[in-house]
Order: sequence, then C-alpha cells, then structure tokens
Amino acid sequence: MAEYKQWRNENRTCLKDVIPLEQPYNVCIETSTLCNLNCVYCGHSKHIYPERNMSMELFEKIVEELKEFHEPLKKVELYFFGEPLCNPNLPQMIKFLRESGVTKTIDFTTNGLLFTKDKVDELVANGMPDTIRISLQGLDAEAYKNYAGTKVDFSKMLDNFKYLYDHKDKCKISMKIADIAIKNIKDGEKVFREMFSSLADTIFIESIIPIYGDVEYNTIDKGIIDNAINGRENVCQTKINKVCHRPFYRLAVRENGDVTAACCDQLHDIKFGNINEESLITIWNGKRRNEFLKMQLRGERFKHPYCKDCIMPNDITTEADLLDPWAEKILGRFE
Repeated sequence: MAEYKQWRNENRTCLKDVIPLEQPYNVCIETSTLCNLNCVYCGHSKHIYPERNMSMELFEKIVEELKEFHEPLKKVELYFFGEPLCNPNLPQMIKFLRESGVTKTIDFTTNGLLFTKDKVDELVANGMPDTIRISLQGLDAEAYKNYAGTKVDFSKMLDNFKYLYDHKDKCKISMKIADIAIKNIKDGEKVFREMFSSLADTIFIESIIPIYGDVEYNTIDKGIIDNAINGRENVCQTKINKVCHRPFYRLAVRENGDVTAACCDQLHDIKFGNINEESLITIWNGKRRNEFLKMQLRGERFKHPYCKDCIMPNDITTEADLLDPWAEKILGRFE
C-alpha cells in the first residue's frame, strides 16, 4: 500500500547557510509546452503560450552545458509547463540524460493519460527515471470532464497505471489529486486511497493554490485564495514573506532555450537569458539573475510587476526554505 506523503522532499538543506550557490540544486527542462488537458486551475487552459515540443538537438545542448557545473546536480526535472509525454523523444531524452552523468536523479510530472503499455515498454527499454509523479484530476470520468475539460476512459487509465506500476523496476511512482476534485465526494479521501494506493508508492492530496495570475480562482472555488497565505504544507505563515526562496536554488530551461527562474506562474516566468546566446553556467552566475536575487533580499519584490502578487514565497515545505529573517545578512554575500 502506498505511503501518504507530499511530493516535495522534507529533508532539505537550510538555504540561509549555503547561498549563493555555485550551481543549481535542480534544473527543469521544458520538454514540451503541449498539453492534452485543459485543467480549470492551470494557466495552460488559457492557451496563450506557444505550444511545441523541445527538439532533441536543443535538449542535448542543454545536457552538454550542464557538464560545466563542478558536480552532478541533485535533480533534473524533464517537465515544466506542458505534458512531457506529448514529446515522442522523452524516453530517448531520459536515456541521454542518464548516460551523461550530469544529475543524481531524474524525474518528470505528468497527468498520466498518455501512458499506454507500449509507452511504458519504451520507457523501460530506455531506462526509467527515478520518479514519475502523476497528477490526477478526479476519481471518475465526470470529474475529468468538469475539471480537465476532456473525455477519459477511466477504466483504461487505471489499467495503464497498473501496467506502469507492475513494470516500474526501481522507479518510484507518486500520485496526487487536487483537493477540489474530491471536495464534494462522499468519503472522497477514503475513495482516493482505496482506488490508488495499490498503483503508487506514495499518494497525496494537494491543496490548489492561486499560482497563475491569469486564472480567476474565485470562479472555481472561493477557498483557494482564502487558504493560500498560510501555504499548502506544514509551515504556517504569520505574514506574507518578502523573499522567494525558489530562484536561489533552481533554474528552468524552456522549450525555446530561455533560461528562467522556474517560477510557478510559468506564463509570467522571469527570464535571465537564452542558452542559444550564452552558456548555462554564465547565465547562472550572470548579472540579470544576481540582480533579481538581490531585489528579493532587499524586500522589493512587492514592486515587481509579476512577483508583487505572488503567494509562492509562503508555500514553503520546511523552515529550511525560509529566508526573510536573514535577508540582510545574505544580501551582503552578493555585494
């Protein structure tokens, strides 16, 4: 039976003691901006971002440039905005990345609907990632229609998940479901546990928070915004944090080569450069990124056009991510 556990690792390095970092802890590679769903709480439903697959050529360039960092990264995520299984080269990308030795772990997040027995076999043949995270949108076909805007053969989906789990080898399968998708279902949590505990290593119910500035969350569920300030996890906030911890340890390389802060609001992500114009390590150590981090430490994010309304600085997993009390001291390390 699956363990009930949140996706994010709770055994985290205390950021205040280690930044500025010589290299990112993890890098997101946006293998696709396509998606086969239109989830009501996701910015992808707006279809205002170019929808394409990353080329294998660009992917290989990114991986080669990751070799310039002094040691393997903690993690590379083959996912950012879209559905990675939309890219037919995903299994080959995983193989190439594994053989490169640039990262200790590989994972991707998916809605899972594009898993077939053939796709699972192809992943197995090329070498499974360390973790596959599956984001569920409901407990039946009707929920998928309501929340994801698509028709789903729910029974077939479960069969494919079982095949995946039976052939996963050492890969960990994590599943989560949006809280609003089971909110009005009698014994929804119990049903979720009974339905998916045998198909995953860990399961979790995720509280949806207002990540995307272009989505009107109040029209979906009024509780989404009301509950956001205290964060989704186990660290209750008493104020709105001024420093966002995320850009201090992660990067994203987008489908077109843009290198960004890996903001959760991918439609309004912060661009530091482009890998076709500068090397990844140059961008990591570059002026644009460092000025953005210093802006955070000075408490000026509330003046930033995108950062000022973002609640993600309050969405922290453990106290190890909290930077506010030490912001001034840390700022001195950047001067």
